Amino acid sequence: MGVRSVEQWRRAWRESAVEGLRSAGPANSPAIAETQFAVLDVELGKGPSAHGFEDERRTLVRVQTLICRHLRVSLSVATVWRLLKRRRWS
Repeated sequence: MGVRSVEQWRRAWRESAVEGLRSAGPANSPAIAETQFAVLDVELGKGPSAHGFEDERRTLVRVQTLICRHLRVSLSVATVWRLLKRRRWS
């Protein structure tokens, strides 16, 4: 945690008390459009072996690789997990 963060929190507390410290939600939403989710759904439906993986395990890293290859979007593994969770995909 940095000094600037603490200063921002203190200022928010002084100006708005508890309300000033409430979360405003995520800083940004993932940069994947609904049409891209449709493409990802089709690609995931083909299975891991269709994309050159040795077995049929579906891992976050493999999904991350598919997103990068087919959607040309670079996302962290944590962001991929959040996207899948938000779409109710397991």
